[in-house]
Amino acid sequence: MRLSTATLLALAASTVQAGDFNNTLGNSDLSCVGTFVFGRHNDRTAKPSTVLTNYGATRQVASGSLFRERYFGLKGANTTVKSDYKIDGLNSEGVFVYGDTYAQAPASTVIMYSMISFMQGLYPPTQAWQTDAALADKMDEEMSNGTVVESPFNGYQYVFMDIQQDDSEDYIWINGDDSCPNSDNAIAGFNKTEFFKEMNASTYDFYKSLGSIIPNSSYAHSKLNFKNAMNVYDFMHVNYIHDEDLAKNWNETIMHKVSYLADAAQWGISYNASNATDPLTLGGQSLLGGVANYLNATKTAGSPYINYFVGSFNTMYQIGGLLQLNEVSDNFTGMPDYGSVYVFDLLHSNSTSDYYVQFSFRNGTNDGSKLEVYPLFGSDEDLMSWSNFTSNIDKVSIRNVEDWCAACGSTSERCTVYSTLYESAESLENKNVSLSELASGDYSSLDINTPSLSNAAAGGIGAGVTIGVFLLVGGFAYLLYRSKKGSSSVLPTSFHKETGMDAPSVTSKGSTL
Repeated sequence: MRLSTATLLALAASTVQAGDFNNTLGNSDLSCVGTFVFGRHNDRTAKPSTVLTNYGATRQVASGSLFRERYFGLKGANTTVKSDYKIDGLNSEGVFVYGDTYAQAPASTVIMYSMISFMQGLYPPTQAWQTDAALADKMDEEMSNGTVVESPFNGYQYVFMDIQQDDSEDYIWINGDDSCPNSDNAIAGFNKTEFFKEMNASTYDFYKSLGSIIPNSSYAHSKLNFKNAMNVYDFMHVNYIHDEDLAKNWNETIMHKVSYLADAAQWGISYNASNATDPLTLGGQSLLGGVANYLNATKTAGSPYINYFVGSFNTMYQIGGLLQLNEVSDNFTGMPDYGSVYVFDLLHSNSTSDYYVQFSFRNGTNDGSKLEVYPLFGSDEDLMSWSNFTSNIDKVSIRNVEDWCAACGSTSERCTVYSTLYESAESLENKNVSLSELASGDYSSLDINTPSLSNAAAGGIGAGVTIGVFLLVGGFAYLLYRSKKGSSSVLPTSFHKETGMDAPSVTSKGSTL
């Protein structure tokens, strides 16, 4: 597979445009004290073998470098540049300090490596300790025998990054519509709407015509339809960038129509204007809950200064609706380019105790893509007071796991502690019933004569054991035991398997599209 001619020409003409990020606040009374950045992964190979490409990694590094200029006021390792968004609490040398920055991504190869690449740009190799005595002491580069040890890779910075497994509690902030039955049901319901039926019928001939320019061996012709609009787009988009043999058969008109139809399909399962908190938007609701939680942590504790989360396009669509950005610009009802970012800057007044939030969007990482400011929640102002921001966010967000479990109707392991079954098991334990003994088959602790149990409860337990409910109680014991063990390491023990090309509904929820 090789890059298409059009892509090579675009790469040859590219140069870094740093000034796009260091725009002025327009208010000397305000200082940036923190930020939450949510980004889409960058360029990858075609499914099912998805890998972050060299081009995608390069663009992520470039994006991280621009954010280094924005928040550190540093270009590269230590060249000073002016930025009104410089955060004073960050290390002045641009050296990573644990707690200053928090980065999170799911254990999915393309998304995870996009995060790593971005952070390499945000924290490039540095030799700052050669001129900073305090840093030199901290690095302990001189051995007891006087030998000075140079850092590997020309001062490579080891940045802490949080990799979330799909069963961890924090996983919901990035993939809140994953393992979410109510979200799945809402998406399935879209296929029954009149809009979907009309679109599916009216586009039938167009999709079938694509069979003449798409080999059946590359993409099954039976799946060329509106139901698979996003999968068709993804296949053609990725190969239009990377496979000249396929791309030469497609023109801009065809690619535009495929993209337009994919946007229509995706928006249909991303937002319900008559009900903002429809289960269709549970991924976006969860991410916005994370935005509010992490910015509040910065506001109250002073750090982390930079929060960087990486996910997929579907969450961006949903957020566009929840923040009412679709009413401001069509940019938020279409596919965001690879590496796009939603930025929530936390600003503080230098003369009062007031805080504000400013939202910005950069569509992609191509040179010339600017970070544009947009008003939130139908406001006419680019700045929103912290109180108004949180008030509006609370109406369209999920701020904790318990609420997520209820909204999703989820029975996943993370929801066990909030279930009625768990509460029943805990109640038994509080009444001196040994759950561990029950799990091993010993029911002696089910003393129906114990005064701590009511006659009704005792009778219920006895009957339950008689008809085999003890199996469920054993399950309670196991789940209670698992929950009390606590969370596992943030580092993954295994990676997700990449899913196949086609989703069961009109489009996939995101993954690594």
